[in-house]
Amino acid sequence: MWVALTQPFDGGAVATALLVCVVALVHLLPETLPISSGVSRRSLLSLAGGISTVYAFLHLFPELETRRGALETTEPALGSTLVQHGYALVFLGLALFYGLERVATISRSHEFDHELGSLADEPVFWIHVSSFAVYNAFIGYVLVAGETGTESTALFAVAMAFHLLGNDEAMSQHHRESYQRLGRWVLAAAVFVGAAVGVVYALSDVAFTALLGLLTGGVVFNAIKDELPRTEKSRFWAFAAGSGVYAVVLLAL
Repeated sequence: MWVALTQPFDGGAVATALLVCVVALVHLLPETLPISSGVSRRSLLSLAGGISTVYAFLHLFPELETRRGALETTEPALGSTLVQHGYALVFLGLALFYGLERVATISRSHEFDHELGSLADEPVFWIHVSSFAVYNAFIGYVLVAGETGTESTALFAVAMAFHLLGNDEAMSQHHRESYQRLGRWVLAAAVFVGAAVGVVYALSDVAFTALLGLLTGGVVFNAIKDELPRTEKSRFWAFAAGSGVYAVVLLAL
């Protein structure tokens, strides 16, 4: 269930399928924008950061709050702890992706001046890609089986498409040729896999809530990690425009 975000699903399987395709194919976009577009990639990434961050605070956090009751169905002691500290799942997601970022950064610093070897010899690459594959698969699952209405599914899809654009940039910087050759295809396919699972299988409320908490923490961390630490490379006006406009859209609908 995804009751806090929308109205009951009223049809539109084709539209949902198209949204799944849009979100998945973000990973396959060219590395550079056409010069004629007049928009730098850095500005686009700052815009994406604003959109995904405001979506997390205005929709994902409230959704988690409404779903805390689902955690009470778990083992009594564990359920009580999770209900009282529900946002610990968000922190766990943030900490997990921070750890992955640090491992990837350290690995890259050691290999920066060397040609990348065989993909099979890059455990950090595979750990990083596998973690984001699960992340992407859950996004695909929510698009299909989150019981969102057409309008709210579109809002979620837009926010996640922009968010994955930022993730794609970070993965390209960390893993370069390996990511371009294989990693981006794995992440794009993961969205489709998650969507396919959503067609035939429904997660329990507890599992959905736990994964939603981890996703929320990941969205917050991955959305802002390139905006706050390196302000000389970010574009505040684009970040503010993205967050401001999308906040108005979210609050108006």
